[in-house]
Amino acid sequence: MSKSFEYDAAGYPVFPCGPNTRMFSPDDLKRLQQIFDDCLAECGMKADSALAKSLGGAIVRLYSQGQRDPTLIKATLLPPYKRRSQ
Repeated sequence: MSKSFEYDAAGYPVFPCGPNTRMFSPDDLKRLQQIFDDCLAECGMKADSALAKSLGGAIVRLYSQGQRDPTLIKATLLPPYKRRSQ
């Protein structure tokens, strides 16, 4: 079953944190960093930009909701962030 996502006024996907939020293991943190680095490279963003910080937050929220597939996370997040990074 596919879940539809909500978007904020700027068109960014919104993934609110909820009761499923949990602590991350060192392996989780490595995966999150790799997903973030891949997304930055694909979008051509600098890590210290406001847009990158927003992207990082979206990655963490989606991951904390149980989505562990890096391919799906990137497929969900990259299109709107690519549009804004150009």
